[in-house]
Amino acid sequence: MKTYDVVCSLGGAMTTYKFQLCSLLMILLCLSAVMAGCAQGPAPDNQTQDPVQAWMRQNAIPLRSVDPASPQDDLAPLQKAIGNATIVGLGEQTHGTHELYQLKARLTEFLISNMNFRIFVMENSWGKSQLIDAYINGGPGQLSDIVKNDLSPAWQTQEYQSMLTWMRAYNADPAHTTKIHFRGMDCQASRNELTAITDFLQKVDPANVAHVRDLYLSLDQKIADQPQQVYNLLKAHQQSYEQRSSPQEFALALQNARVVVQAVTCLDARRNNAAYLQRDAFMAENASWLYDHAGESQPKMIVWAHDMHIANNTSYNLRGELTGTNNLGALLRARYHQNYLALGTDVYRGSYTTYTSSSINSYKPVQTSLEAPQAGTYTAVFGSVDKPLYALDLRRTPAGPVSNWFNSAHVMNYYGVSGEDLSTPGSVKHWFDIIVFLRDTTPSHSLLK
Repeated sequence: MKTYDVVCSLGGAMTTYKFQLCSLLMILLCLSAVMAGCAQGPAPDNQTQDPVQAWMRQNAIPLRSVDPASPQDDLAPLQKAIGNATIVGLGEQTHGTHELYQLKARLTEFLISNMNFRIFVMENSWGKSQLIDAYINGGPGQLSDIVKNDLSPAWQTQEYQSMLTWMRAYNADPAHTTKIHFRGMDCQASRNELTAITDFLQKVDPANVAHVRDLYLSLDQKIADQPQQVYNLLKAHQQSYEQRSSPQEFALALQNARVVVQAVTCLDARRNNAAYLQRDAFMAENASWLYDHAGESQPKMIVWAHDMHIANNTSYNLRGELTGTNNLGALLRARYHQNYLALGTDVYRGSYTTYTSSSINSYKPVQTSLEAPQAGTYTAVFGSVDKPLYALDLRRTPAGPVSNWFNSAHVMNYYGVSGEDLSTPGSVKHWFDIIVFLRDTTPSHSLLK
């Protein structure tokens, strides 16, 4: 076979080598591959044999779509994973991602239609949510007005409007004898609670109506002890008030009074992290009240909130500050044990809607890009699986390196309503039972101008 002379410079000296043609071609091909690899950078993570990534690739549950109108057969593995849980927390990494809202609406429709969940509890005002419940159960009013007046600004979107439309249509179907109820768990008092309390007193104790109205005038001055006096008044007359109404009516009136106390307490603590921590405790208290007073032997309830609230987090972490305090999810897990299931979400890239405000009643939606996830974060590792949308049952991680990694502290990316970075280190396996990952996202469709 013919040979060729190849001249190379090694350390400044010129050296001549003889190669056969086929050997020369092999060398050139190898050099070409090496140079191409250098130009493209390191191999993607999903090509490695890391045991964590290998387990994720083997156990990822692919989901077809986030669209609530899509067929539901791909959700059957999630139904099995949810199992006998009677409270399902549905989290969201941001409060402004279109695909997350659609995904959660799809899961909500599935839980209602296939697993008999009927109580929908949201991170929204306690009193105003009662008006939304009236609407989805056939009450009067325009949906656009309901969304504008009774949902918090970040929830005033086309996605929420579509979900409420579906709920109203579901309840209107005579085949659905057990109806959906929309509830709020947030400690944001409105005039609805005050009106409900005075209406109740007008029925059971008219002589005290004027006194209670005077006590509630202090809300404008944010004096916490006055609402507590109203609560104490109701509690002190429980027996006689129940006799003049019913135990159920009294319980609701007392809970309305309790929410007013919560709201003023949060306002007083808002100067620091105490308000945020107290808010989680109040939301857990209110969600528990709704579950325990559902009037069913085994009610089934959806709890819809941010990942930071839904997670089973016994060491609540705010902006890097470990508080050692239970959040909403941890309080629900402590009370209801494995009946509470936490489903978190994570997104990889794209954009989302954040909100700026010049006053409490003036919010402006802004499209914001997600920051690229840093190496070693949960988001980066979840993104190494070559699937656009999938779920993982984190309770099924095998003992050894896989469970050790999921149990160790890594950063979970979170973003607040204003786009603030709330990313938190911790164990995703401890926080969530199931995680759903979305690769590409777009902003939610805000109705605010």
